[in-house]
Amino acid sequence: MDQLNTDVSWRKRPKLGTVHDLLAMAHDRSRAGREHLATAVSDLFAEKDTVLTERERSIMTDILTRLVKDVETSVRRKLAQRLADIDVVPRELIVALANDEIEIAAPVLSRSKVLQDVDLIEVIRHRTLEHQLAIAMRETVAASVSSALVEAGDGSVVEALLCNQGATIGPDTMTLVVDQSRDRRNYQEPLLRREELSPDLAKRMYSWVSEALRAMILERYELDAHDLDAAMAGAVRDSFEEAESDEREDDSDPLAALLALDEVAQSELVKTLREGEITKFQLHLQKATGLRLPFLRILMFEPGGERLAIVCRAIDMAPKVFSAIFRLLRASSQREARMRRGEMTRIAALYLDIKTDLAMTVLRQWRRNPDFFAEIEQVTGETLPD
Repeated sequence: MDQLNTDVSWRKRPKLGTVHDLLAMAHDRSRAGREHLATAVSDLFAEKDTVLTERERSIMTDILTRLVKDVETSVRRKLAQRLADIDVVPRELIVALANDEIEIAAPVLSRSKVLQDVDLIEVIRHRTLEHQLAIAMRETVAASVSSALVEAGDGSVVEALLCNQGATIGPDTMTLVVDQSRDRRNYQEPLLRREELSPDLAKRMYSWVSEALRAMILERYELDAHDLDAAMAGAVRDSFEEAESDEREDDSDPLAALLALDEVAQSELVKTLREGEITKFQLHLQKATGLRLPFLRILMFEPGGERLAIVCRAIDMAPKVFSAIFRLLRASSQREARMRRGEMTRIAALYLDIKTDLAMTVLRQWRRNPDFFAEIEQVTGETLPD
């Protein structure tokens, strides 16, 4: 069997003889033979001066498609690396590689211009998180593909997409990600660096980002800090008035029956934490407040403790019980090796300053909508820390 000399120009070879050589090589099922075949055919696609007939292209595509289905991972990986930067490779072959294991698919997903948007969206919907991440890091990402990545919902993928200035993010998708940035702080700075972020969306973010990012918004959009602060305070005030109006109209709200944690029940909460029964503590607190468990887990381990203070004040928890719970939760948090100096004094003073009726109003609103964060400033006078 003649070996294919890939150093010789395709134009200088007899066409029929070369096809016979390829077909003969295809019968060699050894690992070395398969690797040699994959290299030879991919080289032919890569040659800039190659002129292929439809029959020759069809034969080579068929050979490579069969290789993708039954050769070892190492051969498929090398093949994907070689074909990822070639624009004349048959689309069906690149699509097959894009749907392979991530170590094979990654170079194709991140670099191949042969893949169409519809191909990328199918991979996003049906393959793994790692496949999505490779797509998010492409040199360019169309708006429809960005939408599919955000819809898939993984935070690390969305963050990578936001950091990719070659990605196009449509208005609806941008609005959705801005709303999500209220909970996902890792979205906030990348969002503020994107050209697509409109002044209106930046103003919306102003109410929940850090002081440093607020300064970035003011500088980039040349906004007035006093106007934004006044607008934010007005929105908080309106939200409270709406919540209080809803409370008056809805006499069937069962929350009042939940707000009577007696001394024994409060002591039981402390006891469960001291015994390390975090899950049991969460269930007790959920029963007392009516809040959903995911939201409770967030506020329990929030570094500043402001939301935890609001919830405990709403259920009329004794100050010494709240202090014990705060200390025990910080001790159980892996993020807090030890409490900062003065932290207990700060949170205890804040707890005493919170008005119970306002805390109850906030708790009712949180039960209806766990994303209702801006009102913390109204109750505590402090913003949430990063």
